Order: sequence, then C-alpha cells, then structure tokens
Amino acid sequence: MSRRRTAVIAFVLSLVVAGGSGATALADLPGHSARMVPIMTQNMDEGTDFGPLLSASTPLQLLSAVATTYLEVQASNIPERAAAVAREIGAKQPTLVALQEVSLWRTGAFGVPPAANVAFDQLQSLLDALTQQGLHYAPIAIQTELDAEAPSALGFDVRVTDRNVVLARTDLMTSQFQVVGVQMQNYAAELVVPTLAGSLPIPRGWIAVDAQIRGTAYRFITTHLEAVSTAVQVAQGNELLIGPASTTLPLVIAGDFNSAAAGGPDPSTTYSNMINGGLTDAWTVATPTDAGFTWPLHGEDPFTPTATLSERIDLVLIRNGVGVSGATRVGNTTADQTLSGLWPSDHAGVVASLLMPDTP
Repeated sequence: MSRRRTAVIAFVLSLVVAGGSGATALADLPGHSARMVPIMTQNMDEGTDFGPLLSASTPLQLLSAVATTYLEVQASNIPERAAAVAREIGAKQPTLVALQEVSLWRTGAFGVPPAANVAFDQLQSLLDALTQQGLHYAPIAIQTELDAEAPSALGFDVRVTDRNVVLARTDLMTSQFQVVGVQMQNYAAELVVPTLAGSLPIPRGWIAVDAQIRGTAYRFITTHLEAVSTAVQVAQGNELLIGPASTTLPLVIAGDFNSAAAGGPDPSTTYSNMINGGLTDAWTVATPTDAGFTWPLHGEDPFTPTATLSERIDLVLIRNGVGVSGATRVGNTTADQTLSGLWPSDHAGVVASLLMPDTP
C-alpha cells in the first residue's frame, strides 16, 4: 500500500472515528440493540457486461465495441441508479456497506492514454445522493481492481476503473461504533484475458475493516470473486480463507462471490469451501425457506424487463459467535426501480442484522 493511499485512509478513518456533534447512539435507533450491527452488500453494476468487447477480433470491431459499451453505460444512467441504491441504504441504515463494481468511467484524447475526464463516477453519484437524503456515510476503503483503456469509434478513448468500496456511518457516537483499522489486498490468483492489445489481467481483491461496537471488536470483509474462471475463483476463495478470514475476531464477510449458494448457473465449489471452512450463511439462518436469489435482475441491456432470478451469489457469511436476527433483499422489486424504469443494479442487495458476541 502506497504512503499516499495510507494517508488518505488514515484521514478518512479520523473522520469516521471522530463522528459529528450530532452523533447518534445505535441503541437509540429503531430496531437497533446495543450490540446489533446492520450491514449491507450491494453489487452496483457498472452498466455493462462488456459483451461486445469480448467478441471483438479486429481493430475495427474493437473500436465499435468500445463505443457500444460506452453508450450502454451512458444509457444505464449511473446517477439515477446510484440514487436508487442510496434510497435502499436510507431505508435500512446499515452501519457498514460493502460495495462491488463501483465503476469510474473516464474519457480522453483518441489513442493518448491515460484518459482523465470523468464521465461517470458511481461512488461520487452515490455519495451525492446520500448527502441529498441527509444521510451520513463516508468511504473508509476504496480498492482499485480493473483499470483499462481503449480507443473508440466515437473518436475518443474510454477508460474504466472498477473498485470495491466500504462505506461507514459517520453520525454514530464513537462509544457505540468506531473503525479501528483497514487492510486491503489483491489476490495472487487472477484471470488474464487475451486482447488485441495483449494480455489483460483482471485483478480481484478484498477489503478488511476492523471495528468496535460498544467495546466488542469484529472484522468486516468484502470481496468480489472472479466470475469467468472457476479455477481462479476457487483459488481466490482459498486465499480469502487463509488470509483476512483467518481471525479469532467475530467475522462477517459480505460480497459478490459469483458462486451459487443454492444451485444455479454458477455451481462452483467456492460456496461449499466457505461453509466447510467454518463460515455460516446468514441468509439460511434468517430465512431457511427462502432461496433468496439475487441475480440477474436484468440482462446486459439496462432496460431489459424483469429477468428470472436464478441464483444467490451475493452472500453474508459469519463466524466466531456472530448471530443473525434477520436478513432481507433490497432493490429486487419493481417498486425499487427508478422513475425511468431502471433497476438500481442487476444484483439485488442483501441487508443482514447481525448480533455481535462479547469479546475481551
């Protein structure tokens, strides 16, 4: 981790730990006990599945594919969808929010990288929408994964930066909740995709946040595992288990695992490896009779009518004494769509109310 990134994280942590003059106690909030931690995970959907890019085999096809992808992202209306995610957060008020596919799209002069003109920033759009709703959240960790750029038939370069992000509430009293440490790292196992410009690695990683609630310490991890290669994904899951998940602290892992929990198109062994590694699926504890499918809410076209949800890949996993008092999906009904008929994401979000055990 660079000194600059470390300094930025330390600064943001100081804001989160300090809280504000209007700080609220968790126990004063409706439905929140003194040791209950509501958390949320949401894949925000970059606005494209990069389908045209995967099939481009000539330079002219690549130019066209980049243009098609950019216009698709534009049509997905990132600010409007981010506002819908902000409404989900406002309705549930989780203490910590795990976000995946938080994209940053930039443009620049044709064939002259790096592109630096911000076109769409999902994180900033979300933070702006949260502020407009009077909600108090700040990013305590921002992890860069894919960062790639290519020229387009539109006459300019298009650059996409994919990120994992953890948000924390900043209006809670430090005696009730505080962040005490942040770690992040990319997996050694990664997918490498052949492109016309050469091999393109697709980094994936994890963020681990150590926090306290009324003196009870716990670890909150988010991750976004590989979707295309099962072998790479399984290796990443194993790295997670022997890395940040190897702790005696009460543990919560929330993210997009791309491994179906109850059957579906992605039946990799990652999910069972997590369970066999001692983790418990919070959803099955809270709602054992509900399959709780979280994907897909729509196809590559953001205006696709309701799809048939077929698998649960957005998970909340717990260990070391963490209890569950409830879990629900958000962003998965037509009432959650935006005014123009867009889904907040192609993934449903998951909110879990967790009970932390006493720790020394």
